[in-house]
Amino acid sequence: MNNKPKYRFLISSIDAFGHINCALAIGEILASNGHEVTFANHAKHKSLADRRDFKFIPFDEHHFKYLNPVVKWINGLLHRFRSDALSIFNNWTHDEIDFFGSIVEHCDAKNRALEQVLKENEDNFDMFIGDFMSVYPAFYRTTLPWALVHSSNPICLYPEGPPAWSGFSVKEKEPEKWEKFRALFGEASSVLREKMYSWWKSYEVPYPNIKDSRIENWWYSEPEQLGIYHYPELLDYHEVGPIRSDKWVRLDCAIRKPDNVEPFIIPESLKSLPGKLIYFSLGSLGSAQVDLMKTFIKILSKCPHRFIVSKGPKGDQLELGPNMWGENYVDQISVLEVVDLVITHGGNNTFLETIYAAKPLIVIPFFMDQLDNAQRAVDCGIGSRINLHELDETKVLQTIEQTLSNPSYVEKIVKISDSMKSTKSRENLVKKIETFLENHQKNVIKSNVLYHLKG
Repeated sequence: MNNKPKYRFLISSIDAFGHINCALAIGEILASNGHEVTFANHAKHKSLADRRDFKFIPFDEHHFKYLNPVVKWINGLLHRFRSDALSIFNNWTHDEIDFFGSIVEHCDAKNRALEQVLKENEDNFDMFIGDFMSVYPAFYRTTLPWALVHSSNPICLYPEGPPAWSGFSVKEKEPEKWEKFRALFGEASSVLREKMYSWWKSYEVPYPNIKDSRIENWWYSEPEQLGIYHYPELLDYHEVGPIRSDKWVRLDCAIRKPDNVEPFIIPESLKSLPGKLIYFSLGSLGSAQVDLMKTFIKILSKCPHRFIVSKGPKGDQLELGPNMWGENYVDQISVLEVVDLVITHGGNNTFLETIYAAKPLIVIPFFMDQLDNAQRAVDCGIGSRINLHELDETKVLQTIEQTLSNPSYVEKIVKISDSMKSTKSRENLVKKIETFLENHQKNVIKSNVLYHLKG
């Protein structure tokens, strides 16, 4: 007879599919070990919980009523990231610096929605697990024990490594270059940093040192007791270790279940065509750049291979080439199983799902940690990188052929994929969480006893 306790978990994330998918995958791991999982997010994501037999709590949408979509914030900055690393944050205008800081308004709205869910449901759960990049004030204001999920590239967790968002190689240790990037970022993020500190302070919760401009130390927060980061062991940054604290637990594989049980069937329009089959996806934000998507479609239509295209939220404005098939949304997990190569923006979700499927990749990063994943693919010999500021037809077509014809990419990526599939890190994580909760509950009982004895 199994007497293992059954715990009740509340899981949530920011409204971005990479973070949502990682949170759901962690929920699947916990549920498969007999625990009860509830997912809290915007009502539009309820079906994701239903599909997994999770309970669901919707955010109160009035918290988001007057916000501009976060995609406008990103679109307003993307032009800055179409340059080399040391130019990204160089010579920002006052308007750009202020605009960069406006993301705090979105953080606050999410925090208020999350805090409402926590306050109204604290007695129904044993633990909260959240993927919000930073530690929100709501984490500290709940009585529930909590764990912070980091589903972005983990270079920010390694103090001896290059700066996050730079895309610098760990193989080329250039301290002066790294510090120059950090100084430029510190200036560009000055308003964002001030707003973040004021925000944390207004809630009377712990906050980092305002003088510390390294993004690793204030945006990517340190958990109070337990942090979970998602990255395979064979891809992790051991060469610049150790990781910044023993509070962090690596989860080698948190790949969600596919949307459909049935395997993906290659469309008839592509079956009779020659060439390799390539999946092209720039993510929901990248694919919303219609002009850029049209540029890629024009280039790829001249390629002797076939393409499955994730057209994105504005896909109705796109006309695909004769060697392409696509939809606004495709079941990515299923598609990855049938292709020979993946061209991606390098978001952590697609990046790791591609590696899990053992497909070599070409990364075309847009911003933030996508740049770090792009360079990690190069450093680990599993794919190629194309920078947007170096984009041209010849480079794209040559890189596709070079990546497809390099057998070492496949050999190395298969090794990482096999390690993800055979990992014991899922079981280790569950054991870590269960032990954490067991000790927490013992401490609560002990505190209550001492309180009554004193009384």
